[in-house]
Amino acid sequence: MPEGTDRGASARRPSARDAGEALLRVAHRLESLLAELAAEHGLTALEARTLRALLDGPSQGGLARQLGRAPSGVSVLTRRLEERGLVSRVSSRSDKRVRTARPTEAGLRVIRAIGAGLAERSPLSTRLTDPEVEALYRLLDALDRAPPS
Repeated sequence: MPEGTDRGASARRPSARDAGEALLRVAHRLESLLAELAAEHGLTALEARTLRALLDGPSQGGLARQLGRAPSGVSVLTRRLEERGLVSRVSSRSDKRVRTARPTEAGLRVIRAIGAGLAERSPLSTRLTDPEVEALYRLLDALDRAPPS
């Protein structure tokens, strides 16, 4: 096994590469769990992430940035969710030409169900203490806010 890829990094000081690989493994576990929970509601993980992100009321561009998708792809996602009755499009209060997508009551029920499943089964909530979760969030948020290299 190449150096830095084994899980024995705890015997020595972990490198940035070790941390990155651990982060990718955990992200994969979380994505798999999200996909499993979303599938219970007939959604993909991306559709579930989209539905949850709509709670924050982002613009179409903001939603595209948050999901790492093109605005046209986000339009397709929100249209599919609307067709399933999980999202409704409403006119903006400030500009009636602009329509924003919001979760419906059915969408909110799905968001709550998936959130409960994540809280119950995610290693973030089952393996870490509250202070550890807070510290991890601060570290990940700092990385997320850093400009791309």
